[in-house]
Amino acid sequence: MRIAILSRNKNLHSIRRLLQEAKKARMECWVINPLECQIVIEGKTRKLLVNGQELPPMDAVLPRIGTSITDYGLAVVKQFEAMGTYVVNPAQGIAESRDKMRSLQILSQSGARVPSTIMTRGSKNLRAVLQTVKEMPAVLKVLRGTQGVGVMLLHSPVSVSSVLDTLSALDEEVLVQQFLKQGAGRDYRLFVVGGQIVATMMRTAPQGEFRSNIHRGGEGRPLSLPTSYRRLAVRAAEIFDLGVAGVDIMDGPEGPTLLEVNSSPGFEGIEKATGRNIAAPIIRLIAQEIRKRRSRQQRRKKATRAKARKK
Repeated sequence: MRIAILSRNKNLHSIRRLLQEAKKARMECWVINPLECQIVIEGKTRKLLVNGQELPPMDAVLPRIGTSITDYGLAVVKQFEAMGTYVVNPAQGIAESRDKMRSLQILSQSGARVPSTIMTRGSKNLRAVLQTVKEMPAVLKVLRGTQGVGVMLLHSPVSVSSVLDTLSALDEEVLVQQFLKQGAGRDYRLFVVGGQIVATMMRTAPQGEFRSNIHRGGEGRPLSLPTSYRRLAVRAAEIFDLGVAGVDIMDGPEGPTLLEVNSSPGFEGIEKATGRNIAAPIIRLIAQEIRKRRSRQQRRKKATRAKARKK
């Protein structure tokens, strides 16, 4: 089996762990920088070049695309899809889950519980913003932020108005969101692989901080979550058709509330916090899907030969 991991940095913990598990499974694993790919379409022929050389056929592709190269990275993923390669996380699911407002629209439409949220520019309609978030403080998120960057906690209508006007002048679109005080300073990361929860941890923000991201000094520890939380995480990954996803949930006034679905989750923090091997189930999922596809192809070939004999 030959698989490709799309990543700009093969030295990341997650990539090194995936390579280790792929080697154990006797899978040939290529780490490919999406920005080094050239997309070629010639008539009905579609192919990919890497540094000018045609890429050999891949059985599967695992996208690990950062936000800084989303557009080009998604174009590469779509090319693999067009070539008939199994892609663990499809381009559409990556794009929709990464767009903060679009992801909330899709999750809400599917019946999942999300925080009350309003997308706005400037403070002209401040009353609507304050009615949506219900009470102070409120959470403000820049659409292009990641790993907690661009997320602010605002404690008064005056501060909301001031920040909205400032960001509007900088041509930034923002979300203003209900602050879930029931879960203040903590959230839950659930790691989903192939529709199964493989690890869960609670992330706790450091003193004086409300963001619990590990990258911002948050502390992770393992815990067992109720079935309602686990089902919500699995459902969230399914909504975006993601084979691998990190799902963030908080305690809300009406129960578990979805914050975000990450289509390219790092797993250094959750492996350290839980002692779980995250890379192994990802590699197993890929191997299972490759075998399924090969089996279907063989059945189709047999059916085609049988029809030909009847003629």
